[in-house]
Amino acid sequence: MKRGALCAAVFAMTCSAVLTPPVEANYMLNCMGCHLADGSGAAGKVPSVRDSMLILSRSTAGRRYLVQVPGAALSPLSDLELAQVLSWMVRNLSARAVPSDFTDFTAAEVAGYRRSPLVNVRATRAQLLTARP
Repeated sequence: MKRGALCAAVFAMTCSAVLTPPVEANYMLNCMGCHLADGSGAAGKVPSVRDSMLILSRSTAGRRYLVQVPGAALSPLSDLELAQVLSWMVRNLSARAVPSDFTDFTAAEVAGYRRSPLVNVRATRAQLLTARP
């Protein structure tokens, strides 16, 4: 690669990182590696959040689950940052329209749930999704 092209590529990546809103950047750095840019995940390995985030975020047990998933609960994000990322995921990655009465996650809510990460993630997720209203 020529020096000019290399400099242009590095400049473009730097500008992209600087211009990305902090919440979206936190998703990119902490979640996107497994859930992918569009939240579709990897079949059989990492669940898609496109159909489940909105459903799970509508119940107390589901919201607790979303915070307690080890990737969320053990992330380096602060309680506020994790609350913002989860809310962003519901609003931006859900395949369904998010109703106007959706309540964003709060730092206090995250702090109350994240101290005890889930052990049996798949079974808990399956149970919550089959018990939905």
